Amino acid sequence: MEFNQSRRSFLKTTGAAVAGAAGIAAFGLTGCAASQSANATVDSDTSSLPEGFTQADFDDSSVILEPITSFDEEKTYDIVVVGAGTAGMPAVLTALEEGATVACLQKESTAIAQGGGDGGICLEASTEVGVLQWLQAWRESCNYRVNMDLARFFAYHSGETSMWMAKQSKAAGYPPVDSWSLHFEFADGNYVTQTKNAFGVKPENNGNLVRALADYAETLGADMYYSTPGVQLVMDGDRVAGVVGQTKDRKYIKFNATKGVILATGDYQNNKSMISRFAPDLSRFTCKQTNKTGDGILMSAMAGGYMSPVGHSKQMHDMDAGPYMMIDIPFLAVNENGERFMNEQVPMHYWDETLRYQDAEDPGKFCRIFDNNYVEAATEWGYKPTDRESLLKYVPGAVENPTGVITDLIDTHRCDTLDELAEELGIPAENLKESVARYNELCESGEDTDFGKEKKYLSPIVEPPFWGIHQWIRLTAMCCGIKVDANYQVVDTENNPIVGLYAVGFGAGDMCGDGDWSLYMGNMSCGSCMTSGRYATIHALTGDLVPSHPASWEETKNAEGYRKDEWLAEHDA
Repeated sequence: MEFNQSRRSFLKTTGAAVAGAAGIAAFGLTGCAASQSANATVDSDTSSLPEGFTQADFDDSSVILEPITSFDEEKTYDIVVVGAGTAGMPAVLTALEEGATVACLQKESTAIAQGGGDGGICLEASTEVGVLQWLQAWRESCNYRVNMDLARFFAYHSGETSMWMAKQSKAAGYPPVDSWSLHFEFADGNYVTQTKNAFGVKPENNGNLVRALADYAETLGADMYYSTPGVQLVMDGDRVAGVVGQTKDRKYIKFNATKGVILATGDYQNNKSMISRFAPDLSRFTCKQTNKTGDGILMSAMAGGYMSPVGHSKQMHDMDAGPYMMIDIPFLAVNENGERFMNEQVPMHYWDETLRYQDAEDPGKFCRIFDNNYVEAATEWGYKPTDRESLLKYVPGAVENPTGVITDLIDTHRCDTLDELAEELGIPAENLKESVARYNELCESGEDTDFGKEKKYLSPIVEPPFWGIHQWIRLTAMCCGIKVDANYQVVDTENNPIVGLYAVGFGAGDMCGDGDWSLYMGNMSCGSCMTSGRYATIHALTGDLVPSHPASWEETKNAEGYRKDEWLAEHDA
């Protein structure tokens, strides 16, 4: 099978390794919006709903359920990509590199992506057993709920994709702000080397990257169709032969695809009907993205596909209200009523597991409280907190033109009194003062008899000025979608591949089946999207997973960029 071919390629590589540096995790995908056409003729009989889906799913999406039988235009390409984002643009550029004609349909008026980089496993600088041990560590970090076919796909192709993305971004005029490597050595001496790119800094990141890649792809011959969502697949018997796009002036264009359709439309977080069924515990949380309505999933289902039958993994984040370096420090946590509600020894990406029990319209909001001694206290606990001066960047209005932050989302506050801090945070002052007083009593006694936080983390809140971060945990990504095989080809209910149809990115598969996407390897989420987009396209064109122009470690390992420590310090990442 394809995995064996990848492994044979790996065995030809060298074992050279390079020590590297640390970076940050990055998250996210692409998104896409909807309208009905008044210009085309449709069948008067409504198609039956695909098994496992409801009419409400389609009402919340751009996808048109009724068969479309008349078109305003018809075009033919080798590859048609739906979605111009983290997975879609690598697919487009790979198709061009492989000599194919390609069109890309994008729901939005521009290319869109989230996150800030990529990451992968460099086979040329890893041992064979080291890669297998890395895979086992990934399984463990996800409580063993991992689709190993897709995990292997990532492990054996992500490093080449990461190195290739560095070259493509440079050619597009948006090179990585930094490229580096991380060397992981296991107890028996085997090792892996991780490649990483950071594409710009907040608020730019991968959004600017994919826009640059889209412009670059057009100069190479790709046809980009903006404000043109894919609304229905074109079938030729059991084969997918193309996709129908709907323009903003309500015209239908039939895009024939002689080699394959690549669905890179993002996840389904903005489809309320699908969230309520597949991830009901998240239904009250606000979404970080917009227009991600499961379009690729629904089109695939209409072609015979089905949803991955596993609890759907997700990512829940807030690294905007305050700095990334502060997210996991166990400061006092109070709810919107100013009351302490949990043991604070919970990492950020699991905060939602407690917050979802809050009786609130949006349960994702709460506040973290600490005093001006936080740097010394958190350092003693083993953390590396953001210093006081740098933290001011996250206080609205405190720093003129702050860099490295999204000014609309920063929500950190510093006040001389708890009354003033409560007003800034929008929570009841008396309740906050009572919560702090009780917390200080517990710190003085050395025992958290309310929630059981470890003694070493009990530091009283007494030294003004007082600080508070008003956190807003929202849904960043649903990390599960339509069922795919080991090549990201959509499969039917008997797990046979649907010819001509691929789904990539977070709208496809169940690479992580755990409740929360693991942060075992930074930038893995974006890296997996880029890797699936690139290599699914190669498979659609060649039936194999071997690029004609692979990037190599030798040509990229000495790529210039900021020194890692300078970049991290500059951008507080």
